[in-house]
Amino acid sequence: MKIYYLHFKPKADVNYLHLFSLYDLADYNPATKAYDTINYTSIPKLAALLPYSNSTLNRLLANDEYKDFLTIDKDKRVITLNSSVIKGSNNNCFVRLTNKEIAYLRQEEDNLLCKYYIYLKYYCSLAEKAGTKQDFTAKQFLSAIGYSTNSQSQLDKISSYNKKLKEKGLIIITTYRDELGHTRNIYKTTEC
Repeated sequence: MKIYYLHFKPKADVNYLHLFSLYDLADYNPATKAYDTINYTSIPKLAALLPYSNSTLNRLLANDEYKDFLTIDKDKRVITLNSSVIKGSNNNCFVRLTNKEIAYLRQEEDNLLCKYYIYLKYYCSLAEKAGTKQDFTAKQFLSAIGYSTNSQSQLDKISSYNKKLKEKGLIIITTYRDELGHTRNIYKTTEC
């Protein structure tokens, strides 16, 4: 089973579906113990292997928002996915996704769903390591990624995502009442 290690940056304005396609092309690097190296002969030939155009790939590679996720060495014609979780690397904020999770996110073709699931995975993992439970609101998530917390359509989307992810078996949600009597969700992701 292929494991994807994605840099975690909640406010990143990136298209995760495009990143997943690059991860599919990456070769295994024994030094980093990850699939993180893409050797290419030309950008047009690389774009031909991807489900998006040459111009989209060029924009992605030139976009500063993607610098935390990948680096490109045009002279050596190598793209390195910044997925090193080795201790001592610059940033150890990563999310681990399986090919089953990636397949589901691709099937849905919704970048906001990708952001939401990656956010869930990261914070549920932190809570599990700390021996606590993860609960947050849709407004907290939207604020964390830089979206408006006043948009009812966005709040409704998050609610629909919870239902979809729960039905697919990717998350477990239990509810409780807080000290103010509000219903709250406790989230747990499942290992696929």
